[in-house]
Amino acid sequence: MSKQMGFLLDQKYCIGCQTCQHACRVRHGVEPGTYPRKATSSQVQVTGPFISLACNHCENPACVAACPTTALQKREDGIVVHDPNQCIGCFMCKMACPYDAPQINEETGLMVKCDMCAARQDRGDTPACVLACPVKVLTIGTIEDLEQQGGVKEGVGFTVRETGPNVRFIPIE
Repeated sequence: MSKQMGFLLDQKYCIGCQTCQHACRVRHGVEPGTYPRKATSSQVQVTGPFISLACNHCENPACVAACPTTALQKREDGIVVHDPNQCIGCFMCKMACPYDAPQINEETGLMVKCDMCAARQDRGDTPACVLACPVKVLTIGTIEDLEQQGGVKEGVGFTVRETGPNVRFIPIE
């Protein structure tokens, strides 16, 4: 397997604008209210720290194991992708995911989730959420590179589960 890809969120400088969330929604072509990436405050107050999460492209993705049709697959680079042509809309993946990453696409009746813009990356382009971030606090890379940049496994408002999520944070100190 090639090196595992993941996201890095710098919580120190995230302004909570939700631009990443809306760029992801538009890229997936889903209606407002369905967000494969969610950007929220991790506290009750509206002011930070903020957290932006999507599919964590886990080491052991529960969604892939739960899918009865193999509509979900983990690629060699670790990105978990969804094939809507194989999906039957049973949402076993949604029930299995401890991070609530798979979302219901109300227009198609099927699941939709972050695929780290795999097709864009395959063309050498940047994922929509990363490209849209106005303060550039959301990046992608191999987990090894993200950890070398100071990324740690737990950010404010995020707990590591047994699935081995591939997201790293530069938390507020």
